[in-house]
Amino acid sequence: MHSTSSDSPGPATDHRRPRITHLVLVDGLPADHWVEESADVAPPVPPRVGSGRARRTAALITAAEQRDAELRWLEALVGGRAALLALDDSPLEPRPLTLPDLAPALSDRARAVAAECDRLAVEVFDDEELGTALRRLWEAVLVTDPGMLARSSRDDTAVGALVWAGAQANGLLGREGRLLARDLWPRLGVPTSAAGRGGALLDRLAPAADLPVAPPGAPRLRPTGRPDVLLAQTRALLVARRDEFWPRPGSNPMKPV
Repeated sequence: MHSTSSDSPGPATDHRRPRITHLVLVDGLPADHWVEESADVAPPVPPRVGSGRARRTAALITAAEQRDAELRWLEALVGGRAALLALDDSPLEPRPLTLPDLAPALSDRARAVAAECDRLAVEVFDDEELGTALRRLWEAVLVTDPGMLARSSRDDTAVGALVWAGAQANGLLGREGRLLARDLWPRLGVPTSAAGRGGALLDRLAPAADLPVAPPGAPRLRPTGRPDVLLAQTRALLVARRDEFWPRPGSNPMKPV
């Protein structure tokens, strides 16, 4: 006698839902994934090289890396995230020189250095605002390194160092600037060794070892960490690059738009 049972087992059926086993995050957000239904059915299959999905993921990672590099560079130029978000392109307002507590003789020398920088800003670069920027740079240097004048009696090289440093911070030297570096020193009437003093000055404000690499296509600006030593035209460039990431007022600066 042949019989059948209604409860005989039929084909095996797996009712488990597919699960995400590989997830790609970019800036904390899902950018791509692929699914493995079960570990004992088939090995996970990553996106093929050259597939549209892989290309999209690579593009997202590249864009994120580019954004992070740009952000670090901009922050180094002006002294941090808050300074970058507050940055504007208004011309620097002239104001009297503010000096730290120096001996009277050193204060007199400091004022003479500032006055010479004012003169050279107009005579060499035809830019009164640069004189204001150099004064503010000089103030920052004397606060950071009040012994600078006491260590050397060469105020002419102090002037050359300040002009060179301010020009480097604003991209005024070189083929894309207003003056070739080799032509600066005859115009200032100081030896080229002042560039070494200027480099040391900048390194005290923003140590070169801590600075990020400038992103591709960025203007050649030596970071100082101080927006108040940057000309309006320099800050306008930085504001434009900043606004590529945060173009809408009130947008969240911690997330790309």
